[in-house]
Amino acid sequence: MGVVDSRHPRAKLQNGLWLPKFVAWLVLVALSFAIPNGFFEFYSKYIAMAGAAVFLLIQLVLLVDFAYNLAEGCIERWEETEQPLWRNLLISGTVAMYVVYSALTIVDYVFFAAEGCGRNQFFITANMLMCIVVSVIAVHPRVQEANIKSGLAQAGMVSAYATYLVTSALAGSPPGKPESGEPVCNPLAGMAGARATMAVVGAFFTIGAICYSTTNAAVKGNMLIRSNSEYESLATDEGSVQMSRQSNAQLRENALREAVASGALPVSALNDYTRGEEGEEDGDDDEKSGVQYNYTFFHFIFCMAAMYVAMLLTNWNSISSEDKVIIIGRSSAAVWVKVVTSWLCILLYSWTLVGPVVLPDREWL
Repeated sequence: MGVVDSRHPRAKLQNGLWLPKFVAWLVLVALSFAIPNGFFEFYSKYIAMAGAAVFLLIQLVLLVDFAYNLAEGCIERWEETEQPLWRNLLISGTVAMYVVYSALTIVDYVFFAAEGCGRNQFFITANMLMCIVVSVIAVHPRVQEANIKSGLAQAGMVSAYATYLVTSALAGSPPGKPESGEPVCNPLAGMAGARATMAVVGAFFTIGAICYSTTNAAVKGNMLIRSNSEYESLATDEGSVQMSRQSNAQLRENALREAVASGALPVSALNDYTRGEEGEEDGDDDEKSGVQYNYTFFHFIFCMAAMYVAMLLTNWNSISSEDKVIIIGRSSAAVWVKVVTSWLCILLYSWTLVGPVVLPDREWL
């Protein structure tokens, strides 16, 4: 905490000393086997589950942000270059997202909405109606007047992701017990090929989402969590000229950082600026005038991500020692987590549409 540039003494702990840190990691892994099981039971029930929930919320915020940035990027490049490629890419991408949404909804009704499967029918129908409503809201004249960034492109991405979560939840639900009269609400549970396909697809989406969420949240955290130390350094008696120079340089650097974080400029632009300020001899150090990301928030995000992965690997803390065969993700807890996550995703995106209409005086990014 409190590290603002690479000249800080503790900056080397983040950017160097790799061999000692690797050895320390091995030692901690070995010592973890000596920790009593009671600690892990407490950790999984009260700490890891809460941390995983926080990571899911951050992940949803980044998903909505990604949807907006991707659509805005295509529109801006289309207006700048006047090439139909970007327009066609935006239109085809939007159509593809709604095709995925429609296809997954049909698959859900065919495979998981049999007679007697009321819960599954509710999940599928609720998701379908929520996606239709949010798509209509996205193109409503009042919403587009208050939020010119809204459109079907973002709504399509959110709808496709939410429907994928519902499909994944239903495909990973417990198979039930037909011998006791329960309806078969998950026919894919007994198909080895279907299980393998869902496992591969689920792993792909999970790893991709975790990598994107951790890296982007860590980098963008520097825009959300600002240290006051850079402003405190201005309160010196070096003179108004020095203060003005430092302030202008900091403003230029902050503008570049925001442009890089939003994707408007490549990272090389910030590196080139740093080399110009510090000289070619210091060109290898791109954090001499300020860190590229907030170190504290970086470790916080990865800590939350580790808790999220721990929940995935333990069926959201539903693994029993009596189970002979454990299938990751196949539990009632995992079903509810995915379904509720899909609802939160739609609600969060809906607020970005309705918020500027309800609170017009507030500044919306």
